[in-house]
Amino acid sequence: MNEENQSHFTRRGFLGKAARAGAILTIAGCISPAISGCARLSFDRAVKVISGADFDIIIRNALIYDGTYSDPFFADIGIQADKIAAIGTIHGKAAKTIDAAGYITTPGFIDVHTHCDLPFKRTGSLRYLSYILPSWKGNYNYTYQGVSTVVTGNCGYGYADTDYWLGLVDAVNFGTNVYHLAPHGIIRQEMFGQDQPLNLNKKQLEAMKTRVAEEMQKGAMGLSTGLEYAPGCFSSTDELVELCKVVRGYGGLYTSHTRDESGRIYPDGHVGVLSSVEEAIEIGRRAELPVEISHLKISAPFNRIKSSQVLELIEKARNEGMDLNADQYPYAAGSTDISIFLPNRYKTTLGIKDEYKTSTGREEMQQSVEDVFAYLPPEKILITWYPAQEKYEGKTLEQVSEMQGIKPSQCYVNMVCEEKIPIGVFFCQDMQIVREFMPHDYILTISDGWTTPKGMTMPHPRVYGTFPKKLRKFVLEEKLMRLPQAIRSMTSLPADKFNMQGRGRIAEGAYADIAVIDLNTICDRSTYEDPHQYAQGITYLLVNGVLSIEEGSATGRRGGRALKRV
Repeated sequence: MNEENQSHFTRRGFLGKAARAGAILTIAGCISPAISGCARLSFDRAVKVISGADFDIIIRNALIYDGTYSDPFFADIGIQADKIAAIGTIHGKAAKTIDAAGYITTPGFIDVHTHCDLPFKRTGSLRYLSYILPSWKGNYNYTYQGVSTVVTGNCGYGYADTDYWLGLVDAVNFGTNVYHLAPHGIIRQEMFGQDQPLNLNKKQLEAMKTRVAEEMQKGAMGLSTGLEYAPGCFSSTDELVELCKVVRGYGGLYTSHTRDESGRIYPDGHVGVLSSVEEAIEIGRRAELPVEISHLKISAPFNRIKSSQVLELIEKARNEGMDLNADQYPYAAGSTDISIFLPNRYKTTLGIKDEYKTSTGREEMQQSVEDVFAYLPPEKILITWYPAQEKYEGKTLEQVSEMQGIKPSQCYVNMVCEEKIPIGVFFCQDMQIVREFMPHDYILTISDGWTTPKGMTMPHPRVYGTFPKKLRKFVLEEKLMRLPQAIRSMTSLPADKFNMQGRGRIAEGAYADIAVIDLNTICDRSTYEDPHQYAQGITYLLVNGVLSIEEGSATGRRGGRALKRV
């Protein structure tokens, strides 16, 4: 260790640090062996003394979890402009001083699987409210969770033009940093329209490769697919391999909402979730690029498929040297367009094929959804966004059908035949399987949520509570994983996977994306019945050095940036 980096603790300084540790750990309960991962503190970690420097912000008395597996340590953090300029015992002045005693200090959280772009893309002229509404332009449902960076363009959805979307982010002066993925489905839709080819010919494939290359040149992080949705569901493995080879040439990655996340067993004996994970691995191997499996889960029907069967596939590929990860939200319910339950033959890129909107077609779809109701009954489908009939938002499919006096299957078919298909929440997972996936060191924490203006629609509570929920319920209460490990899954692990340089760690020279968290109060408050409730416990949040949350409340100042792959 260099002499300049050695500790300069005096006896008084050491006792002061120890006293603060006692206060912090008494408040948070972290000194108890009952909360694994919180007990080790690096009192002897080398902390340098910084004198004679002025800073824009100093965070004093910080108990720092730096985003890695390292033990937490005490230090001050000096911030100049948008960077962390110094970490140590700081004897200097600052325009703003934050006292972090009694809290923990972490990197701002990174959510690599969001749809924060869809509210802009899908709301028509209402998107101009993003310039006005503080909760929209500030991305408050994320900043109140401690999230400083999001990735958009997931599941093959979003803006096909990376420049256009990132330009909009900067124009709005968004509250969080934003990276973008090139969305395979939307690009394919724009190129081939409603009459989607099942197998691209050579000319079509070359045109797709050119479009993907254009988005990578604009700074997209990689390619995303949504293989349960049209038109992604029409794509072959070979097509995706060839497109991913283009992405590899730009140093990008492949992320996939896989073809089937359920335990469904097909006539030939293959299991939906297992074969879908195998396909994602095959694409990564053949194209030789990193792979991220989106929102890892096993959905109903379960058919006794175990989490270990999925994890074995992932771990085997990782042990063979593949750069493979998966991400997960800490809920047993998913959310998407309700048409997801229909076989692909009914779907177009914009909804349901016209030929199935006839009386005969509707009867056929009713039978298909009756089969679904055998394992996912209508009382487990909650309607959260229904632009044609807003009065039904917050009601289950069973309740809506009762209000209309018709069968649930008929009600469902009427909904999917709307011009804008409603979005629902589906209680289709086993919480024990969610727990079994969670603690592995290759699993990233994500929300699969979206920017939600306060009071708009009835969204899944994950859009407001993912990160605090995981910390409160699964780390502090259930002790499913250690606190440093959980923080890593939200910070340095996603930053490294997506090559976000200067993000995801508290380190000198890194960007000042920093959360100061009260472990005593950190929790989610959003529920399925009352989702529009901000999380609590994020006492301070800085985004590129801009203080976005102060003493638990939004300041109205926004430091987010549109960012591109390096």
